[in-house]
Amino acid sequence: MNPALPRLFTLSAATLTDLEEKTRRFIADPASLPRESPQRYRRVVVADDHAQAARRLSRGRPAEVFTGEAGPPRPVVFMFTGIGDQYQGMAGGLYRHLPAFRRELDLCLRLLDAELATDLHAVLYPAATRPAGTGTSLTALFDQREATQDIHRTHIAQPLAFAIQRALARSLLSFGIVPSAMVGYSLGEYVAACLAGVLTHADALRVIARRARLISAVPAGAMLAVAADAGQLSGYLAGGLGIASLDGPSQTVLTGPAEAIEKVGRRLMDEGIAVRRLATTHAFHSPMLEPIVGPLHQTLSAIALRPPATPFLSNVTGTWITDEEATDPGYWTGHALRTVRFADDLTEMWKLGRPIPIEIGAGHTLTSLAREHPGYHDPVLRTLPGPFESRTDLEIVLTTVGTLWATGLDVAIKECPWET
Repeated sequence: MNPALPRLFTLSAATLTDLEEKTRRFIADPASLPRESPQRYRRVVVADDHAQAARRLSRGRPAEVFTGEAGPPRPVVFMFTGIGDQYQGMAGGLYRHLPAFRRELDLCLRLLDAELATDLHAVLYPAATRPAGTGTSLTALFDQREATQDIHRTHIAQPLAFAIQRALARSLLSFGIVPSAMVGYSLGEYVAACLAGVLTHADALRVIARRARLISAVPAGAMLAVAADAGQLSGYLAGGLGIASLDGPSQTVLTGPAEAIEKVGRRLMDEGIAVRRLATTHAFHSPMLEPIVGPLHQTLSAIALRPPATPFLSNVTGTWITDEEATDPGYWTGHALRTVRFADDLTEMWKLGRPIPIEIGAGHTLTSLAREHPGYHDPVLRTLPGPFESRTDLEIVLTTVGTLWATGLDVAIKECPWET
């Protein structure tokens, strides 16, 4: 076994008192505990070896150790991200060490390469790039964030994001993690639709590639995240500006022409309102994308759209998508122009009865939105680090698998599932 690869350490007991005693024994002598069938109270920690596991258990930090109680199964919700947080080398550890992920991603990239006439593998994993968390320099990471890079160009970024997210979802399924429901943010709703069977894998890739090419051909635009609610911003919507997404009580994204975004950004900052320019090249979810509607509708009308086999939430309505909406090409063309009602989606998600959301994609944007929502409760899980994190993708995925096991989910748990 490669000692550099993270491992999952699990403890369980019939009572919390017994679990604390087992933890003390493990810290004193990590090799002392026999393997047992899982019991009611459970504790997990991810570490490189027994010694590091003992140190982390001794510290007991919530970011490193999760303690749960196996009870009635809780619904798992896959949350698929949009674009903007992608970076070269993302999911590189999973690609090297998790065969299920590598198979799914290679399949997606082969189909997309034919659609786009581009070697997406070379864009995602150039020889000089190492995955986040393995020592990439800060200078290189800042360079990777430049929107002029290929991985940030719309016709590349959207298909790559779809491919990564689908491969992540299929990998979680290989661990026995099956969603009760799904929600996607912008592009992520297409991943949810594909996983739900609305589109076949091949059809979804063709649609995403076509959609991305169409968007890349329209005039450039910009987007701005604003720490304010939509009502506060009604007086700022001039010069072709609109609301791209409603993310929370005080979290709104504006979209429109770059000059108008620049102007409103300066005005908002002067008035003490926090803003952040998003790493996008186009004004998504705005009338600027109107030219794509006709060609995209033609593409969607040529394929079979089926009712979803797994329920997922609609960005357009902010509630559960209907069979009629999912199978209507007009829904998906309108989806590109309409405001993303993600805060409403979260409201519906939290009504499911103590769901466990898993953000599928790079970073923690959706995790943060879920945690800041009034309905939030632990845990909210993730799959990939952002570009500036020290934790690796292997650690994060193991933590997610282990945490689900600690809540009582029947997952195919292994101490070290990696291919060395």
